[in-house]
Amino acid sequence: MQRLSIIRWQQTQGKYVGIIQSLEMFKSSTLRPRATVHGSTVLEGELISSGQKDWYCVSFPIEEMEFDEARERGRTLLEMENQRRAAGKPSLTAG
Repeated sequence: MQRLSIIRWQQTQGKYVGIIQSLEMFKSSTLRPRATVHGSTVLEGELISSGQKDWYCVSFPIEEMEFDEARERGRTLLEMENQRRAAGKPSLTAG
């Protein structure tokens, strides 16, 4: 799997959302909230190209933090996930 990074941020009703990969890369019917990890919700889906599951976005509740904190938490979370992937360990959303 590729190294994850946030390509853009958006604000929806009640959430800051860090988009990791383009929606067009996923089979839309497979996108599901996968896990709550360190105060965030990870949305995961099946990639069209490989059929593997991967992260689409990560979101944080607006009422619990400011935007800058959400951005920092997003970066930290993705770095943790990237380190796990590089080491061949299961995803933070596994299990």
